[in-house]
Amino acid sequence: MAEQPDSDVGLGGAGSNHTEAAPTESAATDTALAAWMAILDVFEMAVQAAERTLKDPLGPLSSASPNRVAPLPVERWTPPTRPGPLPAAARRRAAALAAAQERVALRLDEVRLDVARQLQAVSSVPGVGESSAAIYLDVNG
Repeated sequence: MAEQPDSDVGLGGAGSNHTEAAPTESAATDTALAAWMAILDVFEMAVQAAERTLKDPLGPLSSASPNRVAPLPVERWTPPTRPGPLPAAARRRAAALAAAQERVALRLDEVRLDVARQLQAVSSVPGVGESSAAIYLDVNG
């Protein structure tokens, strides 16, 4: 198999540049590379999901569709088991993904601060957020 040219696939144009393994490399190296690529795929999907949420925070809930979609339950994230050191073939993609994660994390923090400011403004309005009391008094009973 001939060496494939760099492809601009994935976040930041990182892509993957796979070359055929040299005959001296073990199958374990190929397995580690495949495992790292799978891990990077999952991280990339998470960054893309966060970017979609930033663009449309309510997602399918924002549509006026009669078929409302309930939000998915949030599962606790557990880090994947590292399949050894990051192979050279995956470093460029991992670096681009790390930069994308940093960008999205900064943007999420900006949005969080904006929401906190909005909540502070709403809570400063008298009567908003206070517990409701009875508004009717039975004078005949």
